[in-house]
Amino acid sequence: MSVFERNLLGGKVAVITGAGTGIGAGIAAALAEAGAAVVVAYHGNAAGADRVVGVVPDPTKALSAPCDVRDPEQIAALFDATLSRFGRVDILINNAGITAPRPLLELTPEEWDQTHGINLRGAFFCTQRAAQEMIRQERGGRIVNLSSVHGTSAVPHHAHYEASKGGINMLTKAAAIELAPHNIQVNAIAPGVIEVERYHTPTYDREALAARIPANRVGYPDDIAGLAVFLCSPAASYLTGQIVHVDGGLTTMMGGLMRGN
Repeated sequence: MSVFERNLLGGKVAVITGAGTGIGAGIAAALAEAGAAVVVAYHGNAAGADRVVGVVPDPTKALSAPCDVRDPEQIAALFDATLSRFGRVDILINNAGITAPRPLLELTPEEWDQTHGINLRGAFFCTQRAAQEMIRQERGGRIVNLSSVHGTSAVPHHAHYEASKGGINMLTKAAAIELAPHNIQVNAIAPGVIEVERYHTPTYDREALAARIPANRVGYPDDIAGLAVFLCSPAASYLTGQIVHVDGGLTTMMGGLMRGN
């Protein structure tokens, strides 16, 4: 059962990118449980988005919509569909992201551009469009970006990913300053080791990872979703421009996780 009031976000409309799976799906379900109407945006996982929509208590308050966030035209279509269905947008969760480890000296221009296109470019243009609508509505709003512990701590083979998440951190701060006069709060969540579907490979060792984390366990999407609901709630109205690490204490340790992970 949720720790939040059932109608905490009643009347709000939330757009969540990359919500067909993993953290995005968890956040979308939690926002819906808290009473928000949710637009479950996905790229390549329509079935996953449909599953998320299927668990929303009120089917009239959920919509799945395709969107490749690298494409401003698809972003425009996503928000047009949101406004057509619900008439407003109050919350944006910039969750769409990609992680594809690659040695720095082997990175191709295409790999760099793909990572930054999805992780950073997409977040910027979604933020821009959502903020324009929130300002037009004159009712404020909330924007939550998904960063990472990689935004402040580096390990080998993640230079492109880490650069994109460092960019997310600064985008969060810059947007928070410019949008504050419009009562739009912008914050970021920086997850640590969060077990999602892509972790389930033959080499994945949950116990070995957990042993290197102060909390002695890996995280799960619900660990992120609860904070996302809080950041979108009235309780967080004076919180903006912050990067909140949800990592079981990982980044408090000198050296963090093992080298090379």
